[in-house]
Amino acid sequence: SAIVGNQWSILDFGGIEKELAVKLNDDDIEKVLLCIDAVNRVKRLKLTNCVNITGVGLEPLRGSLIIEQIDLSLVGEHQ
Repeated sequence: SAIVGNQWSILDFGGIEKELAVKLNDDDIEKVLLCIDAVNRVKRLKLTNCVNITGVGLEPLRGSLIIEQIDLSLVGEHQ
């Protein structure tokens, strides 16, 4: 399944394998967010099962006027 929605408006890491999600850290997320200009593009960010995220890696979203949702839940939908 795709990680991204239409033109980066939805960035969904919840669709990746749990074994990979648990390896992602703040540095990884920060690099992705910077690379795609997330502050101006991402409306919904889903980090389901990304247990190594402390929040520091979300800094590139600071000042975003379009972000609507950040999901840091530890389980996906229907689990």
